[in-house]
Amino acid sequence: MQINPFTLKFTGPDQDLEYGFLRYFYKESLTVFRVGFFLGLVLYSLFAFFDAFSMPEVKEELWKIRFFLVGPFIGVGIILSYFRGFHRYWQLISLLIILVAAFGIFWMIVIGHGPYKYYYYAGNILVLFFGMAFIRARFVWSLAMGLSIIFMFIVTALFLTKTPMIVTSMFGFYYVGGFIVGGASAYSVEFFSRKNFYFLTIIEKDRSKLDEINKILKKQYDDLRKAKEEIGLLAGLIPICANCKKIRDDKGYWNQLEEYLETHTNVAFSHAICPECMERLYGKEEWFRPTDGNNN
Repeated sequence: MQINPFTLKFTGPDQDLEYGFLRYFYKESLTVFRVGFFLGLVLYSLFAFFDAFSMPEVKEELWKIRFFLVGPFIGVGIILSYFRGFHRYWQLISLLIILVAAFGIFWMIVIGHGPYKYYYYAGNILVLFFGMAFIRARFVWSLAMGLSIIFMFIVTALFLTKTPMIVTSMFGFYYVGGFIVGGASAYSVEFFSRKNFYFLTIIEKDRSKLDEINKILKKQYDDLRKAKEEIGLLAGLIPICANCKKIRDDKGYWNQLEEYLETHTNVAFSHAICPECMERLYGKEEWFRPTDGNNN
Protein backbone atom coordinates (compact mmCIF):
# COMPACT_ATOMS: atom_id res chain seq x y z
CA MET A 1 0.00 0.00 0.00
CA GLN A 2 1.55 3.27 -1.13
CA ILE A 3 0.22 6.47 0.48
CA ASN A 4 1.44 9.99 1.11
CA PRO A 5 2.62 9.99 4.76
CA PHE A 6 1.11 13.43 5.42
CA THR A 7 -2.07 13.68 3.37
CA LEU A 8 -2.58 9.88 3.47
CA LYS A 9 -3.70 9.89 -0.17
CA PHE A 10 -2.99 6.82 -2.26
CA THR A 11 -0.01 7.40 -4.53
CA GLY A 12 1.98 5.60 -7.22
CA PRO A 13 0.36 2.42 -8.54
CA ASP A 14 -2.39 2.72 -5.91
CA GLN A 15 -3.52 6.25 -6.77
CA ASP A 16 -6.52 4.90 -8.69
CA LEU A 17 -7.91 3.69 -5.36
CA GLU A 18 -8.33 7.23 -4.01
CA TYR A 19 -11.79 7.91 -5.44
CA GLY A 20 -13.10 4.53 -4.33
CA PHE A 21 -11.74 5.08 -0.82
CA LEU A 22 -13.38 8.49 -0.48
CA ARG A 23 -16.76 6.94 -1.30
CA TYR A 24 -16.05 4.03 1.05
CA PHE A 25 -14.97 6.36 3.89
CA TYR A 26 -18.05 8.51 3.37
CA LYS A 27 -20.42 5.52 3.59
CA GLU A 28 -18.64 4.28 6.70
CA SER A 29 -18.81 7.73 8.33
CA LEU A 30 -22.25 9.03 7.36
CA THR A 31 -24.06 7.55 10.36
CA VAL A 32 -21.35 8.83 12.70
CA PHE A 33 -21.74 12.29 11.13
CA ARG A 34 -25.49 12.39 11.68
CA VAL A 35 -25.55 10.87 15.16
CA GLY A 36 -22.45 12.76 16.28
CA PHE A 37 -23.70 16.19 15.28
CA PHE A 38 -27.15 15.46 16.72
CA LEU A 39 -25.54 14.64 20.07
CA GLY A 40 -23.34 17.71 19.70
CA LEU A 41 -26.44 19.84 19.13
CA VAL A 42 -28.06 18.43 22.27
CA LEU A 43 -24.97 19.04 24.41
CA TYR A 44 -24.44 22.52 22.99
CA SER A 45 -28.03 23.36 23.91
CA LEU A 46 -27.90 21.82 27.39
CA PHE A 47 -25.01 24.09 28.39
CA ALA A 48 -27.52 26.93 28.22
CA PHE A 49 -28.39 26.05 31.82
CA PHE A 50 -24.90 27.11 32.88
CA ASP A 51 -25.35 30.43 31.08
CA ALA A 52 -28.16 31.29 33.46
CA PHE A 53 -25.97 30.60 36.51
CA SER A 54 -22.57 31.85 35.38
CA MET A 55 -23.55 35.02 33.48
CA PRO A 56 -27.24 35.76 34.12
CA GLU A 57 -26.91 39.37 33.03
CA VAL A 58 -26.10 38.37 29.42
CA LYS A 59 -27.82 34.99 29.24
CA GLU A 60 -30.22 36.17 26.53
CA GLU A 61 -27.31 37.12 24.26
CA LEU A 62 -25.64 33.78 24.98
CA TRP A 63 -28.83 31.89 24.19
CA LYS A 64 -29.17 33.73 20.90
CA ILE A 65 -25.74 32.40 19.95
CA ARG A 66 -26.64 28.87 21.01
CA PHE A 67 -30.17 28.64 19.62
CA PHE A 68 -30.23 31.08 16.70
CA LEU A 69 -26.73 30.70 15.28
CA VAL A 70 -24.96 27.47 16.20
CA GLY A 71 -28.03 25.26 16.69
CA PRO A 72 -29.63 26.00 13.29
CA PHE A 73 -26.25 25.70 11.58
CA ILE A 74 -25.77 22.19 12.98
CA GLY A 75 -29.37 21.29 12.07
CA VAL A 76 -28.92 22.43 8.47
CA GLY A 77 -25.76 20.34 8.22
CA ILE A 78 -27.62 17.23 9.39
CA ILE A 79 -30.47 17.88 6.93
CA LEU A 80 -28.05 18.36 4.05
CA SER A 81 -26.63 14.88 4.72
CA TYR A 82 -29.84 13.42 3.28
CA PHE A 83 -29.39 15.13 -0.08
CA ARG A 84 -27.70 13.60 -3.11
CA GLY A 85 -24.19 14.89 -3.72
CA PHE A 86 -23.53 15.47 -0.02
CA HIS A 87 -20.51 13.14 -0.22
CA ARG A 88 -18.64 15.83 -2.16
CA TYR A 89 -18.91 18.43 0.58
CA TRP A 90 -19.35 16.58 3.86
CA GLN A 91 -15.80 17.23 5.07
CA LEU A 92 -16.11 20.95 4.31
CA ILE A 93 -19.51 21.10 6.02
CA SER A 94 -18.07 19.29 9.06
CA LEU A 95 -15.27 21.87 9.22
CA LEU A 96 -17.70 24.79 8.98
CA ILE A 97 -19.99 23.39 11.70
CA ILE A 98 -17.08 22.89 14.10
CA LEU A 99 -15.70 26.37 13.43
CA VAL A 100 -19.11 28.00 13.89
CA ALA A 101 -19.58 26.11 17.18
CA ALA A 102 -16.11 27.19 18.37
CA PHE A 103 -16.70 30.76 17.22
CA GLY A 104 -19.95 30.85 19.18
CA ILE A 105 -18.20 29.94 22.43
CA PHE A 106 -15.39 32.45 21.89
CA TRP A 107 -18.03 35.08 21.16
CA MET A 108 -19.73 34.22 24.46
CA ILE A 109 -16.40 34.84 26.23
CA VAL A 110 -16.01 38.20 24.50
CA ILE A 111 -19.47 39.48 25.45
CA GLY A 112 -19.53 37.78 28.86
CA HIS A 113 -18.98 39.37 32.26
CA GLY A 114 -17.21 38.22 35.36
CA PRO A 115 -14.52 35.60 35.99
CA TYR A 116 -16.74 32.67 35.09
CA LYS A 117 -16.57 33.51 31.41
CA TYR A 118 -13.01 32.15 31.26
CA TYR A 119 -14.35 28.70 32.07
CA TYR A 120 -15.96 28.72 28.66
CA TYR A 121 -12.53 28.14 27.15
CA ALA A 122 -12.93 24.56 28.35
CA GLY A 123 -16.03 24.24 26.21
CA ASN A 124 -13.98 24.72 23.08
CA ILE A 125 -11.58 22.00 24.16
CA LEU A 126 -14.59 19.70 23.90
CA VAL A 127 -15.38 21.16 20.48
CA LEU A 128 -11.78 20.59 19.40
CA PHE A 129 -11.84 16.94 20.52
CA PHE A 130 -15.27 16.47 18.98
CA GLY A 131 -14.15 17.77 15.60
CA MET A 132 -10.79 16.05 15.44
CA ALA A 133 -11.46 12.70 17.07
CA PHE A 134 -15.17 11.89 16.96
CA ILE A 135 -16.88 12.75 13.67
CA ARG A 136 -14.31 10.90 11.49
CA ALA A 137 -12.91 13.98 9.82
CA ARG A 138 -10.07 13.19 7.45
CA PHE A 139 -6.61 13.98 8.81
CA VAL A 140 -5.97 17.11 6.71
CA TRP A 141 -9.42 18.50 7.54
CA SER A 142 -8.88 17.61 11.19
CA LEU A 143 -5.67 19.64 11.24
CA ALA A 144 -7.51 22.58 9.68
CA MET A 145 -10.15 22.38 12.43
CA GLY A 146 -7.62 22.22 15.25
CA LEU A 147 -5.39 24.99 13.96
CA SER A 148 -8.37 27.26 13.32
CA ILE A 149 -9.68 26.78 16.86
CA ILE A 150 -6.23 27.46 18.34
CA PHE A 151 -5.96 30.62 16.21
CA MET A 152 -9.37 31.83 17.43
CA PHE A 153 -8.29 31.10 21.02
CA ILE A 154 -5.13 33.18 20.65
CA VAL A 155 -7.05 36.11 19.10
CA THR A 156 -9.76 35.96 21.77
CA ALA A 157 -7.41 35.58 24.75
CA LEU A 158 -4.73 38.07 23.72
CA PHE A 159 -6.60 40.72 21.73
CA LEU A 160 -10.36 40.64 22.39
CA THR A 161 -10.50 39.99 26.13
CA LYS A 162 -8.38 40.71 29.17
CA THR A 163 -7.74 37.06 29.87
CA PRO A 164 -5.10 36.70 32.61
CA MET A 165 -1.83 35.33 31.28
CA ILE A 166 -1.92 32.36 33.65
CA VAL A 167 -5.35 31.41 32.28
CA THR A 168 -4.17 31.92 28.71
CA SER A 169 -1.06 29.82 29.31
CA MET A 170 -2.97 27.04 31.04
CA PHE A 171 -5.70 26.75 28.43
CA GLY A 172 -3.17 27.24 25.65
CA PHE A 173 -1.38 24.13 26.91
CA TYR A 174 -4.68 22.23 26.95
CA TYR A 175 -5.56 23.37 23.42
CA VAL A 176 -2.19 22.30 22.03
CA GLY A 177 -2.36 18.97 23.87
CA GLY A 178 -5.88 18.40 22.59
CA PHE A 179 -4.72 19.27 19.09
CA ILE A 180 -1.93 16.68 19.26
CA VAL A 181 -4.15 13.93 20.67
CA GLY A 182 -7.00 14.74 18.29
CA GLY A 183 -4.65 14.83 15.31
CA ALA A 184 -3.16 11.47 16.25
CA SER A 185 -6.67 10.03 16.55
CA ALA A 186 -7.73 11.39 13.16
CA TYR A 187 -4.54 10.08 11.56
CA SER A 188 -5.08 6.60 13.01
CA VAL A 189 -8.73 6.45 11.96
CA GLU A 190 -8.01 7.44 8.37
CA PHE A 191 -4.85 5.34 8.07
CA PHE A 192 -6.49 2.13 9.23
CA SER A 193 -9.59 2.88 7.17
CA ARG A 194 -7.38 3.16 4.09
CA LYS A 195 -5.56 -0.03 5.03
CA ASN A 196 -8.83 -1.88 5.48
CA PHE A 197 -10.12 -0.58 2.15
CA TYR A 198 -6.87 -1.58 0.42
CA PHE A 199 -7.09 -5.18 1.63
CA LEU A 200 -10.80 -5.37 0.81
CA THR A 201 -9.94 -4.25 -2.73
CA ILE A 202 -7.27 -6.93 -3.05
CA ILE A 203 -9.66 -9.59 -1.75
CA GLU A 204 -12.32 -8.47 -4.22
CA LYS A 205 -9.87 -8.63 -7.11
CA ASP A 206 -8.72 -12.11 -6.08
CA ARG A 207 -12.35 -13.17 -5.72
CA SER A 208 -13.09 -11.93 -9.25
CA LYS A 209 -10.11 -13.86 -10.60
CA LEU A 210 -11.23 -16.97 -8.71
CA ASP A 211 -14.74 -16.63 -10.14
CA GLU A 212 -13.29 -16.44 -13.65
CA ILE A 213 -11.17 -19.54 -13.04
CA ASN A 214 -14.19 -21.39 -11.65
CA LYS A 215 -16.21 -20.46 -14.74
CA ILE A 216 -13.44 -21.79 -17.01
CA LEU A 217 -13.13 -25.00 -15.00
CA LYS A 218 -16.88 -25.52 -15.00
CA LYS A 219 -17.01 -25.05 -18.77
CA GLN A 220 -14.18 -27.54 -19.23
CA TYR A 221 -15.93 -30.01 -16.93
CA ASP A 222 -19.19 -29.64 -18.83
CA ASP A 223 -17.37 -30.10 -22.14
CA LEU A 224 -15.65 -33.25 -20.87
CA ARG A 225 -18.89 -34.67 -19.51
CA LYS A 226 -20.64 -33.96 -22.78
CA ALA A 227 -17.79 -35.54 -24.75
CA LYS A 228 -17.91 -38.61 -22.52
CA GLU A 229 -21.63 -38.93 -23.04
CA GLU A 230 -21.19 -38.61 -26.81
CA ILE A 231 -18.35 -41.11 -26.98
CA GLY A 232 -20.08 -43.64 -24.71
CA LEU A 233 -16.90 -45.44 -23.74
CA LEU A 234 -17.08 -49.21 -23.17
CA ALA A 235 -15.10 -50.59 -20.27
CA GLY A 236 -14.35 -54.13 -19.04
CA LEU A 237 -14.25 -57.57 -20.70
CA ILE A 238 -16.71 -58.18 -23.56
CA PRO A 239 -17.61 -61.83 -24.36
CA ILE A 240 -17.33 -62.32 -28.15
CA CYS A 241 -17.77 -65.45 -30.23
CA ALA A 242 -14.46 -66.62 -31.69
CA ASN A 243 -16.21 -67.77 -34.84
CA CYS A 244 -19.15 -65.51 -35.74
CA LYS A 245 -18.00 -62.51 -33.70
CA LYS A 246 -21.37 -62.10 -31.94
CA ILE A 247 -21.23 -60.39 -28.52
CA ARG A 248 -23.02 -61.63 -25.44
CA ASP A 249 -24.81 -58.91 -23.46
CA ASP A 250 -25.50 -58.74 -19.71
CA LYS A 251 -28.73 -60.73 -20.10
CA GLY A 252 -26.99 -63.61 -21.86
CA TYR A 253 -28.26 -62.87 -25.35
CA TRP A 254 -25.93 -62.95 -28.32
CA ASN A 255 -26.06 -59.89 -30.55
CA GLN A 256 -24.47 -58.91 -33.79
CA LEU A 257 -21.39 -56.76 -33.28
CA GLU A 258 -22.91 -53.68 -34.87
CA GLU A 259 -26.16 -54.13 -33.00
CA TYR A 260 -24.33 -54.33 -29.66
CA LEU A 261 -22.19 -51.24 -30.37
CA GLU A 262 -25.16 -49.20 -31.55
CA THR A 263 -27.01 -50.09 -28.34
CA HIS A 264 -24.14 -49.32 -25.93
CA THR A 265 -22.51 -46.39 -27.73
CA ASN A 266 -23.45 -43.47 -29.96
CA VAL A 267 -21.87 -45.24 -32.95
CA ALA A 268 -23.96 -45.72 -36.11
CA PHE A 269 -22.91 -48.14 -38.91
CA SER A 270 -23.08 -47.81 -42.67
CA HIS A 271 -22.49 -51.20 -44.35
CA ALA A 272 -20.00 -51.83 -47.14
CA ILE A 273 -17.80 -54.74 -48.39
CA CYS A 274 -14.06 -54.67 -48.14
CA PRO A 275 -11.97 -55.61 -51.23
CA GLU A 276 -10.95 -59.02 -49.80
CA CYS A 277 -14.53 -60.05 -49.14
CA MET A 278 -15.57 -58.71 -52.50
CA GLU A 279 -12.99 -60.94 -54.17
CA ARG A 280 -13.99 -63.96 -52.09
CA LEU A 281 -17.70 -63.54 -52.73
CA TYR A 282 -17.85 -62.35 -56.32
CA GLY A 283 -14.52 -63.27 -57.84
CA LYS A 284 -16.05 -65.93 -60.15
CA GLU A 285 -18.88 -63.76 -61.44
CA GLU A 286 -18.63 -62.60 -65.04
CA TRP A 287 -19.49 -58.99 -64.23
CA PHE A 288 -16.79 -58.87 -61.61
CA ARG A 289 -13.93 -60.30 -63.71
CA PRO A 290 -11.55 -57.68 -65.04
CA THR A 291 -11.82 -57.30 -68.77
CA ASP A 292 -8.86 -57.70 -71.14
CA GLY A 293 -7.78 -54.55 -72.74
CA ASN A 294 -8.07 -56.16 -76.25
CA ASN A 295 -11.71 -57.16 -75.76
CA ASN A 296 -14.61 -54.89 -76.44
